[in-house]
Amino acid sequence: MNQTTTISTTSPTTNIPIAFAKEYSHSQTVKIGCSDCKGCDKCCENMDNSIILDPYDMWQFTSTLKLSDGSYATYEILTSEDGPLELTSHEGLIMPNIKMVADERFAHINPDRGICPFLNAQGRCSIHPIRTGLCRLYPLGRNFYTDRLTYFILNEDLGCPAKNKSYVRITDWLEITDLDQYEAFQLKWHQIKLQTKAKMQDPQLSFETKKMLSIEFLNCFYKTPYPKDFYQEFYKRADAFIIQLAQNEA
Repeated sequence: MNQTTTISTTSPTTNIPIAFAKEYSHSQTVKIGCSDCKGCDKCCENMDNSIILDPYDMWQFTSTLKLSDGSYATYEILTSEDGPLELTSHEGLIMPNIKMVADERFAHINPDRGICPFLNAQGRCSIHPIRTGLCRLYPLGRNFYTDRLTYFILNEDLGCPAKNKSYVRITDWLEITDLDQYEAFQLKWHQIKLQTKAKMQDPQLSFETKKMLSIEFLNCFYKTPYPKDFYQEFYKRADAFIIQLAQNEA
């Protein structure tokens, strides 16, 4: 096997090597069913800046979330001071993540408790149909290989605290249309991030060039709106960006 990286998880501590975790394909069943959470929102609180959006998430948000005037939320609105997202450096790459907000329900007990801004008063996700890929994944993690990805169940420290879990097929758990196409996108996106990080760490590259690449990465994959056909546009941008990476010199 040609494993290209370690692990992607929803944990605030990412890339934790879990050497002996059993791996699964999306067609297999795993014991992670939690009876529709029953109001539990443990996985929606105190996540710091770990719920990072990928381009598919941004496309879903900007093509589905509507403002009070009926217009769609834009990248600029979502990442504004009052928006639900914030820009953070993740291993050298600037990417948007969900911005935790104060939990007014427990402010008198723990004022530092942070929750997802999309969590409603009943402790349920208000954007469940378009929740992020990492939110869909939990309590699973992913291993990336050259030509495929696999899933594993997070350990007790990182996983879902629910008891008496039931078996569920991973495909059904993720609820993603055309999962094969989505997984191919995830592999490509993972490769782009690895290549960009490697380029940003090149000691021969000037500071100005690295700054330019960081801005172009954000603009290319997040800020510039996507048309209706997300995948076609993503691969078009990906190919162009990879060429740009190869052309940049110190």
